[in-house]
Amino acid sequence: MVLNRFQMAAVKRTAQNTKKLVAQREKINEKMRTLAAELISINEQIDAWEAPIKIMTGGYTSEQMLSWEGVTPEENSQVVDATPENIAPEVINDEQVF
Repeated sequence: MVLNRFQMAAVKRTAQNTKKLVAQREKINEKMRTLAAELISINEQIDAWEAPIKIMTGGYTSEQMLSWEGVTPEENSQVVDATPENIAPEVINDEQVF
């Protein structure tokens, strides 16, 4: 492709005007690659911690269990409500201790 001098001048001006933006884009792309690698590492750690919980709960994560997400009413009846009102007081030397 052959460009005349006016076209070549336009190409040079455009390159000069976008140089900073291209550098900024490269910096952002590098940050994104670094953050993506960090995200993969964090997700692997979460999965390792959640694996026993998923086995114990039949596939639910700890967040799902704590927010009751995905738990049917029948399964709710198996969970003990551990609020202070529902805990029987312990008796020591004929005195109630909570």
